[in-house]
Order: sequence, then structure tokens, then C-alpha cells
Amino acid sequence: MEILKTRDIGFCFGVRRAIKKAEQAIANLPANDIYMLGEIIHNPQVIKNFKKKGINLVQEITEVPPHKYLISRAHGIAKSESKYAKSHDIRLIDTTCPYVKRLQKLAILLKREKYQIIVFGDIKHPEIRSLLSYIDNKALVVSSLGHLKNNKEGQISKKVGLLSQTTKDIGQFNKIGKEILVHAEELRIYNTICKATTLRQQATQELAKKVDLMVVIGGLNSANTCRLAFLSAKTGIDTYHIQEEKELANKWFKNKKKIGITSGTSTPDEVTDKVILEIKRIAENIEDSSDNKLKKAGVKFIK
Repeated sequence: MEILKTRDIGFCFGVRRAIKKAEQAIANLPANDIYMLGEIIHNPQVIKNFKKKGINLVQEITEVPPHKYLISRAHGIAKSESKYAKSHDIRLIDTTCPYVKRLQKLAILLKREKYQIIVFGDIKHPEIRSLLSYIDNKALVVSSLGHLKNNKEGQISKKVGLLSQTTKDIGQFNKIGKEILVHAEELRIYNTICKATTLRQQATQELAKKVDLMVVIGGLNSANTCRLAFLSAKTGIDTYHIQEEKELANKWFKNKKKIGITSGTSTPDEVTDKVILEIKRIAENIEDSSDNKLKKAGVKFIK
């Protein structure tokens, strides 16, 4: 059995930067004084590790006492949360990804120049919730081309600015842009999809066409990882999205010769390494089982 990894794997720049800032805070400050607002990134192993180090994980900023330290999500912090932190002397450790900050700045620019803002994204994702807070929720968020076509919230204006959640698919983004052009007289498009996300999506699709099975590793609540699993499955190849090696099943790998491995941008290398080691162990067991069957059938092995 051959195991092949995509050329782009492991933490992206934004995730690596966020985790580094959080770890620096832990190294220099009392852990009990540090709070984390939601999950800094969507990966269960990373969050579990931070909890072990004494970080207080909270879902609402009002749970953070005054004069403490607060680590933001890499997906961004809402405008109201930032104001609350300042008014309560909560010292913010901002780990927002630079790509997300660029998205926020462009949305503010489009609002100031009176464009109708359309965002390709998931309305419940923390990145989009944070983004909307900076433009007074004045944007139409669409999750797909079909969602845009079936939009009942209002007509597309003559002057439109199009943005995207940083973890979305560039192909779908382009299709949405073309559909908007059918209705708008002016369309300003900013490609706000993270380059690392696009490269990983392309690499995953390429590898999926060369193997018998794909294993996608990363948080089940990670938007970019879920997208990789979707794109892989779309090629027609057997695809399994897992968070850790314990979820692997022996039956997946029977009669499979080439196994493809990819991971989300928030998946640590050590998690991927454990998955690969477990797949190798499963492969060895499958081979041993096959050899035993042949021996029982009277086949002799010559060394």
C-alpha cells in the first residue's frame, strides 16, 4: 500500500501565527489570567492542548473578568467585543488572521462607498459574524450560487461589491460573480479567499484523481477541512473526513493500493503523522491476513 500526501499540508500562515501569539502569551503571563474567546482555530487537539495549559475557554466576552488577558479567535473579534474589552480593561491578544483583517477593511471600504455588499460565506461562521459587525450587518451573505438565485431578502442592486469568506472555493466564488453581473451595472470584486486555502483545494483535487481512497484530516467544524472533503468526494473517490487516527476503520483499506492524505489548514502535523502511522499498521495487518489465507490454501512462500 502506497501513502501519498498533498504538496500543501499542515498549518497555514495565519494559523501558525495565531498559535505562536497564544503560546507566547502563555509563556509570559500567568495562565489563569488568560482567557480564550471561543476556539482560536477549529481543531480539537489544539484546543485540548490549550486547556491543559490552564487557558480559560469562554463563549461570551462578558465571562471575562476585568484586568485579564483575552486571546481572540483567528477568525476575528466582533466590533462590540473589542469595545467591551477596552471598557473593562481586558487586554486583548489579537490573533486575527491578516487575511481576515483585509476582508474586514475591504467590507468597510465598500460600505463607505455605498456599494451593496454581497459575501460568499456561511452566516453562522465566526469569521462572517465578526465581519458583519464592522458594517452594521449590512450585507447579503450567500452560501452558494443557488442561494443567491433563490434569494428572497431583496433584489441585487445596480452597484455591488463582492467578497468571500477566506476559506471558500474560488470556482464557486467566480460563478457567483458571473450571476451578479447579470443583474448589476457595476460590480467590484475582491478575491479575499486565502491563497493557502486555494492551493490546498487544488492539491487535494489533483491527488484524489491519482489514488484509490482519500483521508481528509481536521476538525469536523473546520470550514476549510470540510471543503477539502467535499471537493475530494466530488471527484468520485472514496473519501473519509476524520479528526484523529482512532477513527480509521480497517475495512476502508481493503483492496486499496494508493491512499491519499490531505489536511485542513488548522490541522497539526503531529496529528497527520499519527494517522499515517495507523494506516501503515492497518496495511500490515491486511497483508498478514492475506498471507495467512494463502498459507491455509496450501500456497508455499519462498524466501
